Amino acid sequence: MTKADVGVSDLLVELKELAAGMDADSSHASEQNMASKICLLSLKFDSDNIDVARRLTTEGLRLNQRVEYLQKLSSAVETELFEFSTCNRVLYIGFDIEPETLAAGISEMVGVEDIPFVQMTGSDAWKHLVKVCSGLDSFIVGELQVMSQFRSSINFHRENNLIGTYNLAFFDHVISANRIIRKELGYTSSTESMLKLARTKLLEIVSKKGTTQSVVLGFGDMGVKAVETLDEMGQSEIIVASRNPQKSMKRNQELANRCKMITYDDIDAYIENADIVISTMRCSTPAYHKNKPLRMNNSGIVLDFSWPPSIEPEALKEHQTLLSMEQWIQLARNINDSEYRALVEKSEHLIDNIMKRYMDALSNKAQGKFRALIYNHMENLSTSWESSSVAQQKDIPQLGAFAREIATWICKQDESFHLSDLKSYVKNTTRGFNSNLLEQVSQDVEQSIRTLTSIG
Repeated sequence: MTKADVGVSDLLVELKELAAGMDADSSHASEQNMASKICLLSLKFDSDNIDVARRLTTEGLRLNQRVEYLQKLSSAVETELFEFSTCNRVLYIGFDIEPETLAAGISEMVGVEDIPFVQMTGSDAWKHLVKVCSGLDSFIVGELQVMSQFRSSINFHRENNLIGTYNLAFFDHVISANRIIRKELGYTSSTESMLKLARTKLLEIVSKKGTTQSVVLGFGDMGVKAVETLDEMGQSEIIVASRNPQKSMKRNQELANRCKMITYDDIDAYIENADIVISTMRCSTPAYHKNKPLRMNNSGIVLDFSWPPSIEPEALKEHQTLLSMEQWIQLARNINDSEYRALVEKSEHLIDNIMKRYMDALSNKAQGKFRALIYNHMENLSTSWESSSVAQQKDIPQLGAFAREIATWICKQDESFHLSDLKSYVKNTTRGFNSNLLEQVSQDVEQSIRTLTSIG
């Protein structure tokens, strides 16, 4: 039954609405419903949607462009948003919005109709995000890079005031779940990443050619990892290109000192003689393509770890090799099927248990706060009854206890109650109050409930 199904004199009061109206900090009173208010849109990349994916992700945009885009989208759909891209998907998370509404807003924003989003809400959205961030839905099961990307995205949204403190708390629970999963499944810092997947190929090149000249495009997290790998292999001719070499060096000064740091403007002179090119650039469109080829003369290898991809196959010569997202997918899928199914089954069970504990904790916390608020509210009403002209001397000592009984009755209801049932409970008390006082108490309780739930 809904509010529309009952008469004016017998309204259905939802406890979550009552909780939301209790005080100025009332938004937190419905915290137990946080997960149910989440909607998630996910687009996993494949050869058919790669062009659409490029337009959806903000990863390749400059900081101010990214902030401006998300602010504009958030304003258009009238809610806070979180955008998160990994190497194989883009996710949008909305708060207090239906997935269809969010999808329509994004479609209009990017100018693409019928984007093939997978839409999720509530616990399904939460579980999916936990799986993604824990590396359970990555190209490489258990891959650690995703969680690092997730944390970075949270910091980006927080620092640029794109999401408030209350909604950010949702992601804290995802991070906590991730810690539990990694501990239970035995994931450590040694778990393979995409870069480690390519390590075999790098070792093969180095063993054949000895000392090579390597060019790394970008010096963010992935670029630093690439340089570290080459350095560990004993490579001394490492050139690193970035937009701002001086700023980039500050990320890892010691490692940068073992490289030659240059700008992208100077790259062609070094790429000509390179044996290995590793791209970790962030760019919304490919940096190298048919009309702007990679000026590499040697029969070298190019490894593209960028998302979106920064180098198209047409940018290379026939005697050169490109390993990009398609190749990483193929390599990563070389997994023992039975082992994978066992891992998935174990992880699903684990996530279900974590979610139950998470929801129970939120519910207990919210219920405790609600009980405290409703008891305080009713006791405040009892103070006004004690000073009422219709209260007799014998009634006054009992009014505080009666107010607490009313609060107890409300708190014991499951999810909702009819206002008529509450009024009946008040008027049928055995405390022996005079009829005029009971009428006032009944009216005050009714009016306060109506006001708190924005009914009357």
